[in-house]
Amino acid sequence: MLTYDELEEVLAAVEARRRGGVRVTARDGRTQARPGSVVHAIAPGENGLAISPFIWGFTFPNSKKLIFNTRIESALGGTRMWAGPIRDGRCVLPAATFFEPHGSETATSPRTGRAMKRQYEFASPDGEPLLLAGVHDGERLSVITTEPNASVAPIHPRMPLALRFEEVPTWLGDNYASLADRSRFELTAHPEDDASALPQLSLF
Repeated sequence: MLTYDELEEVLAAVEARRRGGVRVTARDGRTQARPGSVVHAIAPGENGLAISPFIWGFTFPNSKKLIFNTRIESALGGTRMWAGPIRDGRCVLPAATFFEPHGSETATSPRTGRAMKRQYEFASPDGEPLLLAGVHDGERLSVITTEPNASVAPIHPRMPLALRFEEVPTWLGDNYASLADRSRFELTAHPEDDASALPQLSLF
């Protein structure tokens, strides 16, 4: 996961409304976060923006299933479950990369030996961290998803709503709905040999 120093570097860039300038650390030693993991996000607090821990995934009554993604269309459409979090709990989750499974390609899992959907890793082409839009309820967090751009569409039908550094104030402000279209957000895509059935985020 991110070290606290790295998180603070991202937070400082966001607060200064810089166009980034933060670089992703070396691949070795990264932690892969999966639903149920504790992740750190940037969220408004009593004294401005703050770094806070959240559990990745909402729960709902009578089920053990975690809801770890939130469709922007559902949140903006007034769905009861997301009305409060999209109104009061918008946040930003810094990540080095994110993973999505291909719709038809498979790879052999080294853990089970079974054929599973091949994961693709998506990253910023300039080496900066990805700032993923999210919502929280004070304890739990969900990543906002939107229609895929040209980099993601051949692989997966949805993508996280990734933000540029200078867009974070808009996401945390009143005009957040204007950021739903990520068609011009550039990403690189690389296939991974380690197939997995679960979504992942590669954190610093």
